[in-house]
Amino acid sequence: MVRRSWLIRFISFTVVWLLIQIYGVSKIQAQELVVYSGRAERLIKPLFDKFTEKTGIKIKAHYAGSVELYNKLLAEGDRSPADLFITVDAATLERARIAGLLEPIKSKEIEENVPSPFRAPDNSWIGLSLRLRVIAYNPQKVNPEEIKTFDDLLKPKFKGRIGIRTGSNIYPQSHTAMMIAERGLKETEKFLRALLANVGDRIYPSDTRIVEAIAKGEIDLGIVNHYYVYIWLRDNPKDKPNLSLIFPPKTAYNVSGIGILKNSKQKDLALKLVEFLASPEAQRLVAELNREYPVNPKIPHHEDMFPRAKLSMSSVTLTQMGKYLVEAVDLIDRVGYR
Repeated sequence: MVRRSWLIRFISFTVVWLLIQIYGVSKIQAQELVVYSGRAERLIKPLFDKFTEKTGIKIKAHYAGSVELYNKLLAEGDRSPADLFITVDAATLERARIAGLLEPIKSKEIEENVPSPFRAPDNSWIGLSLRLRVIAYNPQKVNPEEIKTFDDLLKPKFKGRIGIRTGSNIYPQSHTAMMIAERGLKETEKFLRALLANVGDRIYPSDTRIVEAIAKGEIDLGIVNHYYVYIWLRDNPKDKPNLSLIFPPKTAYNVSGIGILKNSKQKDLALKLVEFLASPEAQRLVAELNREYPVNPKIPHHEDMFPRAKLSMSSVTLTQMGKYLVEAVDLIDRVGYR
């Protein structure tokens, strides 16, 4: 009996050893990708779950702010366990590219699904969803004809009636970076100082709180990403009379995006996830769940949203915006935008 048990163990060991020699360790272990995600779990996990369901590849995600994760990657260096980096903005991905953290991607599938304006020049990061900075407002208290541009928010009549998000957040930082690229540093500083004078202490911790404050009558206007308005109205249809949005001409835009990390030892598996997230199936999910615009113009956005064909976006490229991010953060700090 002992001899038979020993023989079974010997055969099992031999089979495992042969499999390792033929296929390698990674082939017989459960396949798993480590993702550092600046996107909130509730927004990206449904897509991860669908990917795992289709491929069997598991996702181990670490969630935090995009800039926080970028700094974590810099600190970890070659020791980082991460295979992919997801952010809520292109500027942080561009910083990661410049820092040499990302691997250029070669994929015909991605190039077909993601237009070049929403990719890095070397495809080291890929945009996954398109979002725009808009003016949210209460139609009961504000005439939309008076707020066609962000500069209209500087009018004295709006003093104390506007809400903006804290300057430590990447959304206003990226918006400011795009403004610097477009207007120059001096004009952008002038705009920020005038905006802060009109805002006063109406600075909120999230775009959701700004939208809620407008819907509840605390303030009359605010600068937010467009999908926060659509999601609020989806979940609170009774607030439709008190909440709407304006897409300014040549408005600031951004993408959530993803890049494969240069230190990843599973680049082939990582590419599968990137290709899936850029696929028409995943793009439809983005439009349905998050009310963002798919980066693929062939995929329809949600029917409740402003027609994509009528959108007017800044001529500044996402790569240019990324180059001005550090300067934007310095400016935000200098003018006291906390």
